[in-house]
Amino acid sequence: MKLLDNPLFHGVSPEELDEMTHCFEMEERTFREKEEIPIHKNVGILLEGSVSINRLNADGSLDMLEYMSNGGIFGSFFSLFEEMGDLIVVCEKNCTVVFIDTCHITKRCSRACHHHSLVVENLLNLMTEKVHQLSEKVEILSHRSIRGKLLCYFQFQQNKTGTADFSLPFSFSALANYLCVDRSAMSRELKKMKNEGIIQMQGRKITLFS
Repeated sequence: MKLLDNPLFHGVSPEELDEMTHCFEMEERTFREKEEIPIHKNVGILLEGSVSINRLNADGSLDMLEYMSNGGIFGSFFSLFEEMGDLIVVCEKNCTVVFIDTCHITKRCSRACHHHSLVVENLLNLMTEKVHQLSEKVEILSHRSIRGKLLCYFQFQQNKTGTADFSLPFSFSALANYLCVDRSAMSRELKKMKNEGIIQMQGRKITLFS
């Protein structure tokens, strides 16, 4: 994915982006699978590959908050935690990330550039989308049973595709982590749902029958 295609730069021309690349001191880095990606006070723009955003628990375990692929944006702007150390970003598939220090976005531009204002506006819209995604996660986790969580998650995915069929964006192990449930128990529940005719599975492709 090209940087200009990222929603953060919607409405920005190639010439303006080239100027901002230098003004914002953008840094492009690559990461390998399972490598931790530092975020600090940066905004990370995922050009290719995939990453998971995880919460670090007191016992050292990780709970997946979000999984994103090409075009995803993560970083301090999108954290709901007071301490950034509570978040761990992990490279799930070899990825390329462009970093921007948040101060370059939030500080007032001396020339009051129109494209700078556009980026700030786009960032606010993206933050709104993140809040919506978080509300989905809260609704999913509000269900006590594994089946309830699975059905809620599947229904959200079905609504996004507009069809009964959809593909999981990550592995079943990652799904269990995302739902905060035991992997083996989730597998048993999926098998029951399949036998009862509630779902059909072929690899990561899921069909949810209403």
